[in-house]
Amino acid sequence: MAALTDTPRASRSRPDAAPSLDHFVCVLDAAGQVAGWGPDAERLMGYSASDMLGRPFAALFPLSSDGAPSPADIRTTLLARKTGARFPARVEIRPLSGMVPGTADAPFSCALVFDMSAASDGLSDGAAQSILPHVSEGVALFGADRGLHYCNPRFAEILGLTDMVLRPGTPLDAILASLSSLGGGTLHGGASPGQATLGQAIPDKAPLDEATANDTFPHDAPPGGVLRGGAEIQRLGRAVRLSWTGLSDGRVMLHCHDVTDLRRAESRARFLEHHDDVTGLANLQGLQTHLRTLCHTEPDGFAIFYFDLFGFKRINNTMGHAAGDDLLRVVADRVRRVMNPSDIAAHIRGNKFALVLIANLSESALLDQARHLRLVLSRPMSVLGHEVTVGVGIGIVRFPGDGTDCGTLMWNADIALQHAKDRSGDGIRFYEPAMDRLRQQRMDLERDLQRALAHHEFVLFYQPVLNVDSNRIVGVEALIRWQHPTRGLLAPGAFIPAAESMGLIYDIGIWTLDAACRQATAWPRHIVVSVNVSAAQFRHDGLIESVAGALRRSGLDACRLELEVTETAMIDDVPRAARILRRLRDMGVQIALDDFGTGYSSLSFLNSLPFTRIKIDRSFVRNLGDGSGDGAAIVRAITGLCSSLNVIATAEGVETREQFDYLRRVNCPEIQGYFISRPCPAADIQPLLDQTD
Repeated sequence: MAALTDTPRASRSRPDAAPSLDHFVCVLDAAGQVAGWGPDAERLMGYSASDMLGRPFAALFPLSSDGAPSPADIRTTLLARKTGARFPARVEIRPLSGMVPGTADAPFSCALVFDMSAASDGLSDGAAQSILPHVSEGVALFGADRGLHYCNPRFAEILGLTDMVLRPGTPLDAILASLSSLGGGTLHGGASPGQATLGQAIPDKAPLDEATANDTFPHDAPPGGVLRGGAEIQRLGRAVRLSWTGLSDGRVMLHCHDVTDLRRAESRARFLEHHDDVTGLANLQGLQTHLRTLCHTEPDGFAIFYFDLFGFKRINNTMGHAAGDDLLRVVADRVRRVMNPSDIAAHIRGNKFALVLIANLSESALLDQARHLRLVLSRPMSVLGHEVTVGVGIGIVRFPGDGTDCGTLMWNADIALQHAKDRSGDGIRFYEPAMDRLRQQRMDLERDLQRALAHHEFVLFYQPVLNVDSNRIVGVEALIRWQHPTRGLLAPGAFIPAAESMGLIYDIGIWTLDAACRQATAWPRHIVVSVNVSAAQFRHDGLIESVAGALRRSGLDACRLELEVTETAMIDDVPRAARILRRLRDMGVQIALDDFGTGYSSLSFLNSLPFTRIKIDRSFVRNLGDGSGDGAAIVRAITGLCSSLNVIATAEGVETREQFDYLRRVNCPEIQGYFISRPCPAADIQPLLDQTD
């Protein structure tokens, strides 16, 4: 039998012949990369040192699922020369540490490679049967007549062929044909009937039928050299890669390798290029791809609902990312149930989604669908066993009126969404060109906010709180203002929402606490300074540390600092709110419930949280009238409630003598408003405080 390898070998029986090269040694580093490659390795493998140094040694193992042997491993396998020819080899990996003096800690190993086909003039059936069973891929050896000489058990296992089909002498063509006829194999790769030769590379993506199988490996091969090719089939529900090596003596080695897991991984990777892993919806890239196509294929129009979820960040932060992911999956399922088969849904990022409606609908029809979507997504949902709800804002754009390309449509959809989120309407807004101007103003505001802290542009104004019985100032509320370089003095409502959305509110809150505490140290010791804590700041994990830091840096007694918190900042997670407020009270800080009466106003809520003051919202004070209206009744009730709870009641927004007199009659202990003083800088408030000394 002729030699299995393509390298001509000198006869060992001739004394004048050069010694037959049948092995080499190379050095590997700790990562399994070639660190030393000598002339013997180059002669046997065909690769030069420049080819191999720094490359993984496993690159020499064709189609092997488990790569090169590890240190202290011995394996019989197939190696591939630079020509592509494969030969059976024995590979031994030995650690170098300790083998050579001075190498005890050397992270290197050596690979000894023996060419098993060089052990005789050829690879006999007996040799094949001793070597090939240990090869991880399926291998079959065919003679020059294309009759089967031998195949290892892995060949039969991967291809699912019976012993009857794999009898010695079975023609190669018959085996290939059986892959089509038995179990419905489909070839991805191959050539049209009668076109392929052993010297041609086999192109991808042609069906395997019997004619193709019969002609894929023709009977005639050009003399000299090793020729190779390959194809991929679907076999018994598995993806199998077939490759073959034609030798110069006319024989053929057929290899098969199960690549199902690899193809699944590749398919998954292709899916994730355009889809979100959590929800299975299209991702931003996938949405953009769809929109670019639709802009050319849907001249009659389509619409985009661009929406996000209010409350998602709260759930994600308080219940964990697993809960956030579960919420996203529930939302995705609900979106799928309301969309038409032709529509496209996408999870863009975080709490943002999009729904593309492939239809030319009227504005009223789109509004109806948007309201339905909002209703469906606003219903309570179960997340990790807990019932939660989220709000929804939806911005709507229409093609081609609101944009004729993907980028413009997405930009305008985001503008519409920002207006939908202002909560002044029903949470749904169609894009309007006038929104661009407002968007630019918002962008300018955000740009200026980025530098406001660094440029010391924020200032504090103070509004006094009067004790009705003593007629003395007992405290002040610190109110932030922004001294904008071009727009003048801005009230909090003009910039605090933007600061919250940008994530700047925590830093602004720290500055406010520091400034208020430092200022309070210059005032009489009985004056309490109140600082408002926004909902975003209250939910931040660093609130307690920032309060403690402000007190430490200023030297202000904790009992002279009061934090004002609204009900809405705490209602999402009352147990957490209770823990935070109790820790603050343990420090000595006073706690005021701001805007009481405008939120939940639950008695159990009041009982569970350690408030020292309740501030009656100005909307009730404004409606006091002559004391007989609803506002007066509410103020009387709140004042009585505070007295029974041993909590101070402070009425906000007191502007007239009539309001003041009524509040004094119902024993409201403290008042605040323009009737006493407008908010003003610290220097202007000092005269009022001097009267209390």
